[in-house]
Amino acid sequence: MTHGFFRRILERGVIGQANPERGRFRSYLLGALKHFVLDMRDFADRQKRGGGQSFESLEAGAEEGVRREFPDTERGVSDEYFDRQWAFTVMDRAFKTLEAEFAGDGKREQFDVLKPWLVGETNQLSQRESTARLGWTESAMKVAVHRLRKRYREAIRAEIGQTVGSDSEVDAELRYLVEVLARNL
Repeated sequence: MTHGFFRRILERGVIGQANPERGRFRSYLLGALKHFVLDMRDFADRQKRGGGQSFESLEAGAEEGVRREFPDTERGVSDEYFDRQWAFTVMDRAFKTLEAEFAGDGKREQFDVLKPWLVGETNQLSQRESTARLGWTESAMKVAVHRLRKRYREAIRAEIGQTVGSDSEVDAELRYLVEVLARNL
């Protein structure tokens, strides 16, 4: 289905119809994907309609107190879910960039010790144990965590910067990323 979607938009040349003034490119792609999925569903449903099939009333069995629950096939994947997955993907790619940088500099163990403070998994950890593992002072640990977080923000900016044209657009996308992630807290 993914290949079919991209084949369709490339063959029809609809990518060129995306207008930055009307919204984000990923929103345009999401809309195009929704139309594609609906078209594919309509095509598949044509084969299923009528033709000797028996139908059952949705109200059947309601008298006895038994109600049937059917999934809402019209809704599909929500825009909010799509945007949330986008935000997680941007963050994951930035995280992997940092991981590769530390590994390339021969500091893999340092990254492994510091990353819980980056991803918020420090409930079971003490900074004192981590400083002992690295042979650092507590203040050196705090500075390293601060620098790691700063570098992570830079990596996220760089990741977003690959998809937009200006710094103001990067700033807008960063604000939107934070907004998307804050919605379901």
